[in-house]
Amino acid sequence: MIRGKKLEVYYHKKPVGYLAETPDKLIAFQYSDSWISNGFSISPLSLPLSRDVFVPPEKCRDRFGGMFGVFADSLPDSWGQLLLDRHLRTLGIDIGNISALDRLSYVGKAGMGALEYHPAKETDFNADSAGLDYDQIAQECEKVLSSKTSEQLDTLYHLGGSSGGTRPKILLKENNKEWIIKFPAGKDPAISGKREYDYSLCAKECGIIMTETALLDSSVCEGYFKTARFDREAGMKLFSITFAGLLEADFRAPSCDYSTFMKLVRMLTKDNATDKEQMYLIMCFNVLTHNRDDHTKNFSFLYTDQNGWRLAPAYDLTYSDTYWGEHTTSVNGKGKDITDKDLIRIGTEAGLSKSFCVQHLNDIHHKTRMLSQYLSNEKSHPD
Repeated sequence: MIRGKKLEVYYHKKPVGYLAETPDKLIAFQYSDSWISNGFSISPLSLPLSRDVFVPPEKCRDRFGGMFGVFADSLPDSWGQLLLDRHLRTLGIDIGNISALDRLSYVGKAGMGALEYHPAKETDFNADSAGLDYDQIAQECEKVLSSKTSEQLDTLYHLGGSSGGTRPKILLKENNKEWIIKFPAGKDPAISGKREYDYSLCAKECGIIMTETALLDSSVCEGYFKTARFDREAGMKLFSITFAGLLEADFRAPSCDYSTFMKLVRMLTKDNATDKEQMYLIMCFNVLTHNRDDHTKNFSFLYTDQNGWRLAPAYDLTYSDTYWGEHTTSVNGKGKDITDKDLIRIGTEAGLSKSFCVQHLNDIHHKTRMLSQYLSNEKSHPD
């Protein structure tokens, strides 16, 4: 039984279980009795349904702040963490004394996915989009990234303090739909928003399932990328877990191969054909369009009572590189110089027919030519 300081974990107002800090600063978890009777495993590889007290492995200390990956998925990272840290400092709080449990309590009901944490110290991050000046928000984001004082820090925190990823972003509700809007980060070119939008259109042309996307007008750049959240549907929160959270994998460094991803999809979705095909299409698209930042946190699963586990719509598809010049997720053991043969082998070993793999790979080769204006960067910036 978990005792002492703890957080309660909820899903759709139902108690999932409890989190508590162990003496060696790891975050233990235990399911509630009612969830064991009527719920599902929220992390099938690490947290099977049982009355055990689960303590994460030591590797989770550096990767996820000492907690299981499924809960770390609820925490903001990079941009969102920067905003939270700045916000806490304005309250006179020493962030060095803030535990992972404390951070989850600040997230409360506003985390990505569907898990909620009680008691919450602050909750509502989201705001309505009415009257927002996106160019002004981009300017304030740049101030924060440059460690300058922003008079809009509180606004940025409440708009994007629960978000993940490196690029500055805000989370908004508009016409009963929830959206993510991204802004340039650091050395991002002014074209970055339009580029990601063009990538999304091309990906859909290639048969890849994504949520609705749009390009917002700007007077200072070529536009801001806007995408509907895949973890929200008709006002309801959908349970999601990243591949990183499921595998307890370090998303900051190369740690997986697409063959592992295929095995994971087959296992969790009960060998669902559509999901295997989607994983193959995304892999091919990433390789052919120089999206090398294809780490384990850029792929997710969704769980619903109706459909069980399914691969989430694709996201974060855009031109990107890594400082080591290779894909974060390897293909047939390769991080670069990946051939069509390598891609086809991953697909056929996952049970897809060779004809399907060849046909769709050729189709992606043809359709991604529309991105040539971005892919030419590879030639001008060789590894």
